[in-house]
Amino acid sequence: MENILEALTVYNWVNLEDRIQFELDGVIEKETALAYCNENFEFCVSCMDYTSLKVTDTQNSITVFVADLIKKLKKNALPDVASVCVYPSFTSTVKEGLAGTPIKTAVVGACFPAAHSFLSVKLAECREAIAAGADEIDVVLSVGDIMEGNYEAVYRELSAIREVCSGVVLKVIIESGELKTTEHIFNATLVAAYAGADFVKTSTGKVPVNATPEAVYTMCEALKQFHQQTGRMIGIKISGGITKVQNAIRYLTIVKHVLGEGWISPRYFRIGTSQLLDDVLKEMKK
Repeated sequence: MENILEALTVYNWVNLEDRIQFELDGVIEKETALAYCNENFEFCVSCMDYTSLKVTDTQNSITVFVADLIKKLKKNALPDVASVCVYPSFTSTVKEGLAGTPIKTAVVGACFPAAHSFLSVKLAECREAIAAGADEIDVVLSVGDIMEGNYEAVYRELSAIREVCSGVVLKVIIESGELKTTEHIFNATLVAAYAGADFVKTSTGKVPVNATPEAVYTMCEALKQFHQQTGRMIGIKISGGITKVQNAIRYLTIVKHVLGEGWISPRYFRIGTSQLLDDVLKEMKK
């Protein structure tokens, strides 16, 4: 890609806000109610990036976190989650704990959550995580640069990260709650997609406003138009405050409504969460 600004000119987000509100209040509300069933609860489990990103995390606590997850899945005959996501220093701990399962080891990288460091440091952290066994890496783009319209700078940095992360799944966090406007969320999604992201992700979970239905719809619309332009399917990860099954099913419904059935698999749909599994079990028992 020689010029990201030129590439963005073929996309259209004008009048998107009116359509979003109309559909969220109408058809998507009805579709969400129909989708509220055990089959979809289990599907959401299979799409989970089961996450621990606490300041108090230790090697021991992460070992226990992984072991408890495996026991809970087996005890309740649930499908495997997609991945376990942790800070980079716990990569090998998770890898060892997941041995013998198909669950991937995911880490947050490139100086998560603010991403305010030297590019060389970001790249080095990603390299070390991959060397330690990371299968997937979640990174944050430069939110401030998106808000100032410095799309070329964001694109170049993400492209460099993509090159270092060759062979692993790369998820780019746009921090939608901080971007706020439809235009910024829409364009940030496209910049990440053009830079080679496998997934575009809503949030770090470390800011006041995380995932919202409006932001997720906007991201889906951008990915839909990107697929129409390029033929490439890019996944979407919903993260930040997803603690209740009702929220998870609503986001699943939005993705299915906008992007279609092709996105309804862990290959293209993920939920970042630390608490949703317990609510799934509670709802299934009902």
